[in-house]
Amino acid sequence: MPPAAESRSSSRHADSDGEDAARLVIRTGGADLVATLLTAASGKHGIQVLGPRLQPPAANCLRHNASCICDLVIDDAPSDAEFHYSVEKSRDIGRAPVWHSPNLDQANTVPGSTVVITGSGEAFRDIEPALDFLQRVRPRYIIHHMTRPLAAGPLWDMIRNGPMTRDGIPSADYLAVIVDASDLRAEGIAISQALSWEATAEDFVRNLGSNGRLDTLVTCPNLIVRFGTEGVIYHRGRDACDPKLYYHPRKMEGERRSGKDAQMIGLSSAFTAGVALGFADSNPPNCDRGIRFGISAASGLSKRGFTHSLLDDAPDYPIAQIMESLALDRQHAVVSIPSARISSGDKWSIFESVTGDPAELARQIITLGPEKALAACPIQKFGDLLTVERPEQESLRAVVEAVNERLNSSLRRPTSIGIIGSAGSGKKFTASNLAAHISSDRSTNRLSYNARLLRKDDLVSACHPIRDYTASGLTIVTFENFEAVLEADSALLNDFLVIMRDGQFTDRGSVHSLGSPLMFFLVNHDNTSGTDEPFPPPTPTSPRTTDFRPRPALDLSLLMDYLHGLVRVAGPNMSNAQDKAYSVRRAIMLRHLLAQKHPHLIVNGKMNVEEGVLHALLLVPRYKHGLHSLEKIISTSRLSGRNKFDVSALPPEEQIQLHVDGKIFMSHLRAPKLVPSLREKLAEGMFEVYKKRRVVMCKNDEELKALESDRSMRDWDELAPELKESTRAQADDIPRKLRAVGCFMLNEERSEPLVKVPEFSVEELDMLSEIEHERFNAERLQRQWRMGARNSKQRTTPFLVPWRDLTQEWKDVDRVMVECVPSILEKAGWHIYRMREDVELNGTS
Repeated sequence: MPPAAESRSSSRHADSDGEDAARLVIRTGGADLVATLLTAASGKHGIQVLGPRLQPPAANCLRHNASCICDLVIDDAPSDAEFHYSVEKSRDIGRAPVWHSPNLDQANTVPGSTVVITGSGEAFRDIEPALDFLQRVRPRYIIHHMTRPLAAGPLWDMIRNGPMTRDGIPSADYLAVIVDASDLRAEGIAISQALSWEATAEDFVRNLGSNGRLDTLVTCPNLIVRFGTEGVIYHRGRDACDPKLYYHPRKMEGERRSGKDAQMIGLSSAFTAGVALGFADSNPPNCDRGIRFGISAASGLSKRGFTHSLLDDAPDYPIAQIMESLALDRQHAVVSIPSARISSGDKWSIFESVTGDPAELARQIITLGPEKALAACPIQKFGDLLTVERPEQESLRAVVEAVNERLNSSLRRPTSIGIIGSAGSGKKFTASNLAAHISSDRSTNRLSYNARLLRKDDLVSACHPIRDYTASGLTIVTFENFEAVLEADSALLNDFLVIMRDGQFTDRGSVHSLGSPLMFFLVNHDNTSGTDEPFPPPTPTSPRTTDFRPRPALDLSLLMDYLHGLVRVAGPNMSNAQDKAYSVRRAIMLRHLLAQKHPHLIVNGKMNVEEGVLHALLLVPRYKHGLHSLEKIISTSRLSGRNKFDVSALPPEEQIQLHVDGKIFMSHLRAPKLVPSLREKLAEGMFEVYKKRRVVMCKNDEELKALESDRSMRDWDELAPELKESTRAQADDIPRKLRAVGCFMLNEERSEPLVKVPEFSVEELDMLSEIEHERFNAERLQRQWRMGARNSKQRTTPFLVPWRDLTQEWKDVDRVMVECVPSILEKAGWHIYRMREDVELNGTS
């Protein structure tokens, strides 16, 4: 850093004048950093903090106290901004652990005391000072930030059963142990990193007990495992409940937004201080509160890095800034890890756990945007490519890691990535965004070729510019329609295999090295699902010559043997009967298309698309040519100058028929219907509620007798078809009403983070009653009903009036008809849920 006397307006770098200027600055960490952070928050939270008594700085202090040495560099910043420092490199200093007790003479300890212990006690043999301290304090809580070696030594044996009560009985539930995932991995616990949060959680559940020496840690009543600042697993080892995963929906473990926090130290201490704050005044200990405070404190330190202290004109932890703004973290979502399912071998998906009806979620993605609609879902972003499904996330992440590993090595061979999917699935979009993600911090040359048009001489001619560009930097080459090369009669297959294997090509007898380009091979192949039940192929709109000749079989095994990574692209169509997320994939694509080509449709932050159009675009079973068909429908819709995408903007049905099944598309467009069996069951149930309400409304025997002759009061089986269909239309409208109050229906029991809705609130009933009356008016008018005395034969009714003009008696009828919806759905095996909206994504998209 610049010498203290040097002006701050000068260069930020130490070697600005050609000299290496450096200073040694001593800062305490570990338990003392925890105490310093808690002291800064003591006024706000009403706590008293006693820190460890450390040896004061002196000539030999490094020998006695230091645990590591860090090299810092000054971040580039405007001249009037605060100094910020990044950790460039750190080196540990080996030393035996030493017990530093706080000075108990400074204050009177109270029964609510929390003792925080940091470090490992494996080499700590003299436990008398620790035992004496704990006996004097008799703390309610013990929080132990444990470092390697884990779960070893007499100190751990002394505290692992929890703090002693006043009666001398250990209280296990009042002990919390904080461990870093990197330390678990170093102890031999196989836990994947940065692949997907599901993979991390599954490895944790399956492998936590694989090291028998850590059995006391596995059975710890409150085990808190940190995965950087991005995730935490909370495991209750003595209970039968599932562990909880706290995860950042937009980041993986170790993923950073800037270089500043790449190696920041002290994050575990900041997390421990936050956990201690959360425990204050809690009975029993509130681990959720502590974890959220801990994540907030560690994230604050990670973002800020070291700042410049005016007290000694040197780098220091931003203690005051972190603790002044400390609040419960809302950037991380939480989900229960299904241990039993994982142990039985089932694949687990957070996306399925935190979301309900995929079709409803797809609608929200279009209208609100994916960032808001998928706030609690783990999303991985590669350029403009958003992916929410676990298999795709893991394959893309694995490809990125493999490519980076090869590019950072000195190996002079090509890196080959296969991208496989049906025609129109979005392979080219996937490849271009993967390339953009990988080359974000590198200068890159990009080349693209259509393998179907290549001949032997063309391939040789293409290899020369690839070699030349590779010599000057990263070169990314894309070969589209590579299935043409894999056909049995292809003359280029052996040449490509040599290029992929050896990185060489032959030109007129001379062998040339291709260098180390990154090559994407895009293969059109229908069965991308990996199952034996592919969705039936689309019917072509008109026969083509290629439809009358057999297509050569593709031997994908030849390609697989030479690939360094593989991505299967599902695309916008349903891949098989178990594919429930196709509407979500389609919605992400559709939102991207509309926002890119017609941004004027976004009004007040919402994409303005009519509900019927949304239904048709999202729920039509298949686009005949995949993403190409979806693009064609959008490009031929009349959207210029409009601020709403409604039915009138769509192309004619004859043109739509070229890309989808026109009849199915138009049926979704006009009136979405429930599944026939469910529709009938709900309609019959609602009709019975209506009949009971009409009986209650009768004021005397005459009205009751007149009701018996009313055609609309007959039994369901004897009811006129038109009146039956009217009640079925009322049942069909249930999903729309639920969307109006932020709910959806599921035919299975679900737990948090989904919230079950057994009944509507008073405000919701008021709104839904009015919606029901509007639906009634629209339906009756479409069926040519008119104003007059109630007569179903003559199609007259006195209720074709605005809601405000309706009598209270008949307003109550509408109210009863929406109030009964939860109970009628439950009788049919369905339940109403809404998603908890407690995740806030502030500038992390």
